[in-house]
Amino acid sequence: MGKTTKLETTSNGSPRKTPRVIFVGSDKGGVGKSFVSALVADLMEINGRNFRIVQIDEQKRLPALFGDRVTTVAPARLDDLRRDPAAIVTAFDPLYAAIERSLEDGVALIVDIGGPQQVLVEEYCGLVDLDADLIEAGASAIWLVPATAEPEAMGGAVRTAKAVERVLPSVTRGIVLNGRDGPFQFYPGSPADLVWREGLEPICRTVDLVKLPAIAPGSWLPFEAAGKRFVDVVAAEIPDIQAWTGRSRPAAKVLRGDVAAFLAHASQSFKALSLQARGHGDDA
Repeated sequence: MGKTTKLETTSNGSPRKTPRVIFVGSDKGGVGKSFVSALVADLMEINGRNFRIVQIDEQKRLPALFGDRVTTVAPARLDDLRRDPAAIVTAFDPLYAAIERSLEDGVALIVDIGGPQQVLVEEYCGLVDLDADLIEAGASAIWLVPATAEPEAMGGAVRTAKAVERVLPSVTRGIVLNGRDGPFQFYPGSPADLVWREGLEPICRTVDLVKLPAIAPGSWLPFEAAGKRFVDVVAAEIPDIQAWTGRSRPAAKVLRGDVAAFLAHASQSFKALSLQARGHGDDA
């Protein structure tokens, strides 16, 4: 097994290893989990780091974007689990196999978890004592919890962050503040303000924090509809942008510029987590 490369430091000053396994999950749907997974994958590719993806969801977006780099794990069914609690282990065997492979060959693994599967994945991690396996392998892992500026989304992030700390205590936790729905600034005393001040903000002070800027929906949705990745857009010529979006040449320039600015900002936001750094074994 290749050793990971130590880069930068953690909040307590200890060396930071390049994460070998990157979980992206929250029990609240619609907070941008697949968006974050795709973004992390593209940032890795830009920086020459190899990766594979396990998707625990039924959405088609990641397989459409990344092809055979994605392994889709069929979501476990609650009815099956009620009849046979051990079924959860069988259901997630492909996930464990992918983790073993990445620990062996050094290729980063991104695990994209659908909202309905979040609690089951947490339960699975506890059942198989995944934390002990990661520690034994000497591998670094991080769990990114996306949240938008909405009470239920923030509440879901709080619950998920606490659950991850319980079942995977050795794994670094990161909160991704997704600015898609507005800034994390709230009217004093409002429901959102209470969830933020009493729940999510205190956690943000104790974990790794990524502030992801908003990208104008009008700038990104045409590319998303066309099945394009961030790297596709920033590398494209203006006639390609026009063909994908049906916009005029000046408008195409603006759209590409908006995406490029977002990607540059996102790259800086994630840089401190060493997600993009190359570790030994990335070329395996």
